[in-house]
Amino acid sequence: MIGRARCSNTDTFSTVTGETGLVPSTVTVGRTLDEHGEPVPDTGIEIDPDGPIADRLADRTGPLVSNPITGEWVTTLVPSEETGGEYATGLGVFAAGNDGPPEHYHVGYEESFEVLRGEFRFEVGDEVRHATAGDELAVPAGVPHSFRNVGDELGATVTTTRPAGQTQDVITTLYGLAHEGELDEDAQPGLLQGLAMTAATSDDTVFTSPPPSVTIPMAKVLGPVANALGYRATYPKYQSESFWASHVEQPSL
Repeated sequence: MIGRARCSNTDTFSTVTGETGLVPSTVTVGRTLDEHGEPVPDTGIEIDPDGPIADRLADRTGPLVSNPITGEWVTTLVPSEETGGEYATGLGVFAAGNDGPPEHYHVGYEESFEVLRGEFRFEVGDEVRHATAGDELAVPAGVPHSFRNVGDELGATVTTTRPAGQTQDVITTLYGLAHEGELDEDAQPGLLQGLAMTAATSDDTVFTSPPPSVTIPMAKVLGPVANALGYRATYPKYQSESFWASHVEQPSL
């Protein structure tokens, strides 16, 4: 478990001058690391070290993972292992204008959101809702939904799935593939990788486009072919802290 710690000198600070001198106003975390382990400029997130995002990051129980294509950062706050699968909770941070995930639904679990920062547009079934810091909403199992950060600043949500589901594993896999150049410019996997994932997660998360009446039967037929060629729904290396420590700047807050 990753506990609360002091900011290290690998974090980048901006400062403002107050009556008592220089004090940190923002800290940059989550930058993509190059092949030498050096942070790539303009790839991280700037947060208030005393704000709600920093508080959640300090309490994370796993590595901070990111998708460098879409501008998304995710970490686990309460893993399913701690709750016996009853629920899992994570933090999601989204760049300004981030489109969020395509419309989808979860087969057997509810997903709830608490907005920490930013302005989001949620589409839940036929309902459209705008949510800002402090707002909460819940999406019942089986209801198609999507969300996007429609504001001009960073957005963040705390998300809970009940029961836990496979959401975190799927996200971590997609983000890992993104870091290794295995997703296209729209952050989508190739055909065989997508079939392997769809075949394994069709009883958990279903995307509504292309129609699941087409994709799920196709995945059940061709998924084993993809598996035989080495494609998997998840990969152990993307679940390891060492992979993310070498690809994403980990915050010390």
